[in-house]
Amino acid sequence: MQITDVKVHTVEMSASWLSDGLIANPMSVYPRFKEKRQSWFGPMTAAIVEIQSDAGLRGLGTVGGGKGKLAPLIVEEQFKNLLVGQDPFRIELLWEQMFRASQFYGRKGAVIEVISGIDIALWDLVAKALGQPVYNLIGGKTKDPIPVYLTGALTEVELARGFRHVKIPVIYGPADGKEGLRKNVELVKETRRRLGPEGDLTLDCYMALDVAYTIQLARAVAEFDVLWIEEPVPPDQIDSYRRLKDALPDMLIAGGEHEFTRYGFRDLIEKEAVDILQPDIYRAGGVSELKKIAAMASAHGLPVIPHGVGAPTYHFVASTPGCPRAEYVDILAQGGRPVLKGEPQPKNGFLDLSDAPGFGYELDEEVFGRKAPAALIW
Repeated sequence: MQITDVKVHTVEMSASWLSDGLIANPMSVYPRFKEKRQSWFGPMTAAIVEIQSDAGLRGLGTVGGGKGKLAPLIVEEQFKNLLVGQDPFRIELLWEQMFRASQFYGRKGAVIEVISGIDIALWDLVAKALGQPVYNLIGGKTKDPIPVYLTGALTEVELARGFRHVKIPVIYGPADGKEGLRKNVELVKETRRRLGPEGDLTLDCYMALDVAYTIQLARAVAEFDVLWIEEPVPPDQIDSYRRLKDALPDMLIAGGEHEFTRYGFRDLIEKEAVDILQPDIYRAGGVSELKKIAAMASAHGLPVIPHGVGAPTYHFVASTPGCPRAEYVDILAQGGRPVLKGEPQPKNGFLDLSDAPGFGYELDEEVFGRKAPAALIW
């Protein structure tokens, strides 16, 4: 089997609470950009890589980051030339060649996100060729079903759907002073009341805080049994992560959503900066790279709980012993549709994967034909 073509499908994503809600973020320190992330995100675009083969099969993979319009240019100018005519089963070689060839302008960010989408599409393609789900090619199921936690507001609807673990966004940051801190604590208190004493409650800080504020917040919410604080400071401040770990021995610190490749995670691991690693399969390098990151984490006794949703994430979690659970964002509740049809959905806080070949999804032609809105997820 040979690769005959590489295409990228893009579509603009709709607004949702993720873009238009009040959520603490790295730009919250500037009043102009405080009210909603959409004010500085700019247009958010989904991108799906399609790899075609001479066997009449195609593989599909999502490009992370929400700036999908960049992906076609990177593919056309460089990666397509490296892929067309090659054997799609040689995934490790193709990944290494793309990474080495793009180091002079890549290494992190949009280029690695494109490599991630290509890698995912290659796994989808070869699994379809073998008639197997991807999880069977990367280790087989280590857990069935997969425990999931909800990201977002814990509403009565979500409780009725069986979610008993939740991650909520922190709304206010250092610029909002004591009043903002009080409101953050009230949100945690109310969420704990809704959740009850048994469920896990975690906080998503989205790079918005600093060391001093994170320590204040962690101590203020300690009575509500918060399991972890996620991405409290910008990803390049690895020493700040370590300071937080030292200052908060009773609180788990999670990070890695905006880190890239095994090399970035090597630094987090070696500096003992986090308690939980959170690579995003659509950003950090795809299936191939997340398996390497998980192997390094295992050797250091660190759990991996990936950031992000979707079949590739869930196949990775299912096949990796050191991944105790997965994330779920209720995309359908946002008013748009997933850009891929067949994405698995949880029931009663757990998720079952089918044995369909590949990742079990296909393009939603209505979404890419602009006949239905695309849900915002990145």
